[in-house]
Amino acid sequence: MFQIKRITPVQVQLSTTIRQEDEEKTFTFEEQGDFVELNGKYYLRYVEHQNGQETPVQFRLDDQVHLHRNGEMTTILNFDPIQETVTRYRTQYGVIQLKVATSRLDKAVDPIEPSGKLEVDYTLATAGQVVGSYQLQLQFKA
Repeated sequence: MFQIKRITPVQVQLSTTIRQEDEEKTFTFEEQGDFVELNGKYYLRYVEHQNGQETPVQFRLDDQVHLHRNGEMTTILNFDPIQETVTRYRTQYGVIQLKVATSRLDKAVDPIEPSGKLEVDYTLATAGQVVGSYQLQLQFKA
């Protein structure tokens, strides 16, 4: 049986830089969210607002970092700096298998405050072709 120990409202700041071919785009969000402590694991949950769309986002912050975005297209990424991970990316055209190569994962979480910082550099590839490289910077605090 699941037992939620604590839910604390937090302010979330997220910046993602995407490099695909010769193009670079940066997206920045500031959202209200919740820091959740559940059965000894820590989660950051918030809803991203962009172009009239609302996308629920969840980070699981433990030994590895897991990102779950559940919008028009569902994204589940596991960031592991030691080895590549494989995920399925669901699009309107079907499911694509993606390899996630994490080159940097810096994480600091204070569950007491709660507050934290996360920086992840990673690339996504499918069928041997690099889709893009990404830099994610996340900060949150109560």
